Amino acid sequence: MPMASKISKILKTVNNRIVNMSNNAYKKVDALYNEWLNKDNYILNKPYDEMSLNDCHTYCEVLTRKKGTNFYLGFTMLPKDKKNAIFASYAFCRFVDDIVDENDGDGKDKLKTMLLKWENALEECYKGNGGRHPITRALADAVQKYPIPKHAFQRLIDGARLDIIKNRYETFNELLVYCDLVAATISEISLGIFGYQNDKAVEYGKYLAIALQLTNIIRDVGEDAKRGRIYLPLEDLRRFGYSEAELLRGEFNDKFFALIEFQIARAKKYYAMANPLLTVINKDSRIGIYLMGSVYVYLLNKIEKMNLPILKKRVGLSFFEKQILLIKGVVNPNVYLDLNDGD
Repeated sequence: MPMASKISKILKTVNNRIVNMSNNAYKKVDALYNEWLNKDNYILNKPYDEMSLNDCHTYCEVLTRKKGTNFYLGFTMLPKDKKNAIFASYAFCRFVDDIVDENDGDGKDKLKTMLLKWENALEECYKGNGGRHPITRALADAVQKYPIPKHAFQRLIDGARLDIIKNRYETFNELLVYCDLVAATISEISLGIFGYQNDKAVEYGKYLAIALQLTNIIRDVGEDAKRGRIYLPLEDLRRFGYSEAELLRGEFNDKFFALIEFQIARAKKYYAMANPLLTVINKDSRIGIYLMGSVYVYLLNKIEKMNLPILKKRVGLSFFEKQILLIKGVVNPNVYLDLNDGD
């Protein structure tokens, strides 16, 4: 098939998938998601056994499209079974994250109880029992098909528990411990689905996961500050003479710009160390990983190029910008991440 036709077919397929996710589908997902998220007994609260396994996979895909748009495009390029597995895994991880983020006004004990119930549901998934929730039913299917390590999900839940009790990180090394729980675990889960040809993939995958998490921290610095959370290492704030109080007030000044430029440079170092990952991943997953990485590199450069407006609004990529990255990936699926993309 000529390259132009191949690109046109892929873009049409992706666009059709998104168009077919109607507002009604979004509303259905929102209603279910919020109901489960806000119930103390949400795991066994209400039977959804009438949902087919295919419906559960669709639920997870729509949820990913709505909640994880920077990952969604890359996920859609995977083969069907891998796509279903990664959507289910993302949905599970996102739910864990939202238990804390969307209920942070609740008491710590309640949040810990909710996480424990979700952890118990995870145990059942690995026994082949997905229960009644569409996410856990889809995940139970995924872990039967792919060697996804259970401990990665468990450590991710530990990271959510850490968010309940900790909202400052003194040093970068301390932040790396947190990244290991909430980001490197995602890499382990993903590699179990993507498949790889060399054990170095684990090391490279961890570097990419850290780079993505550092990018998230930079992008969300304003939103996190509104929640009273500071993920930027406090030693870095002191290094540039920018105080916690200034950050919480959302003050732009030269000290803030210097601080964030330093964080961007650090994230780019991790992207560079992760670059060989694309060469050791199974071929049918490479374009998916390329798109995930390149979207975030582009985002990081866009933040820098836009003069760092992150304290006032959240910076994202338009669907057109993501399609440009998709075309690049189709033209050269084995390409390394371009650290200048978006400049």
